Amino acid sequence: MPDNISRIVNGGTCTGCGACSVCDHISFKKNRHGFYTPAVDGQCTGCGRCVTACIYDPLREEAADDGNGA
Repeated sequence: MPDNISRIVNGGTCTGCGACSVCDHISFKKNRHGFYTPAVDGQCTGCGRCVTACIYDPLREEAADDGNGA
């Protein structure tokens, strides 16, 4: 499975900030609640640029917690 912003959106941590739009394969669509969320097109290569740009990636936070002994 490609590493892309879908896991963050589906995990409920996406705020729709737009940082992941660094990827050409992401567009923003309004969801049923009226908020804009990223949508990944079928051309995603799984490069991870969108995830790297996302400041709300829970896996990044876990890695930071593991490294500082907290």
